[in-house]
Order: sequence, then structure tokens, then C-alpha cells
Amino acid sequence: MNLSAAHSTARAAAARLPALQASFDLLDSGAGQARIDILDTLDTVLVSIPIADGVGTLDAQAYQIILTVPIEAQIATGGDANHAVIYDNAAAVWADGVTVSDEAGSGEIKLAAMSLQAGAFCRLTSAVFQG
Repeated sequence: MNLSAAHSTARAAAARLPALQASFDLLDSGAGQARIDILDTLDTVLVSIPIADGVGTLDAQAYQIILTVPIEAQIATGGDANHAVIYDNAAAVWADGVTVSDEAGSGEIKLAAMSLQAGAFCRLTSAVFQG
């Protein structure tokens, strides 16, 4: 059987929402706590930001996971933020190579400042993940 383009598109769209829900559940439920690690260009973890259960929503219309912000944590190591790794509640990698930018940029995660100073706080002002 060969499916029409419209039929194939409809099937793909119908499968997206359950897949997005499964991704969201890995961040939002379970015994552990999900986290976002912000790294520099050398992959040094500058700050680990915990993600509490219930801190996000799933937008079924836009196929997005949207974290409720601001979220912040104290910076362990100073440096310039480059990218992020997200860990699920079981401490397994949920996503790697997550883009990070300042508030004017196009990163999946937006920070109040890209230059992070040890001892200060890193604030996420936006975190939207397309599914």
C-alpha cells in the first residue's frame, strides 16, 4: 500500500503528540530531579539548574515543551555559556547540544547573561523545546 502525501502527513502529526508527551514525562515525573547543565566551549559545566516537577507545560498545538521561567541556580564555575545538556529524572541524558543564547538570540534556552561569574546566579528567561 502506498499512502498519499496527505495521509502520511496526518499520520506523522498524530504520532508527534504522544512522542512529545513521553519526552515531557521524562522531565516532569519520577523519583529523581531533571536538570539543565550549562557548559562552555570546552564542555566544562558552569552551572547545573534543577528542574522541579510541575515546572513546565506541553503545548499540543505548537508541539512544544515550555518550561515555566525564570529558573535559576548558583554558578559553580565562571565562563561563557555555549550550550546545554539536559538530564531526565533518572540522570540520563535527555538532550545534548541544546542551543543557548541571550534573551535577544534564538537559543532553545535563553539566559539573562551569557557571561557567567562564579558565585553569582544564572537565570533562565526562556526554555522552549520543539517536539
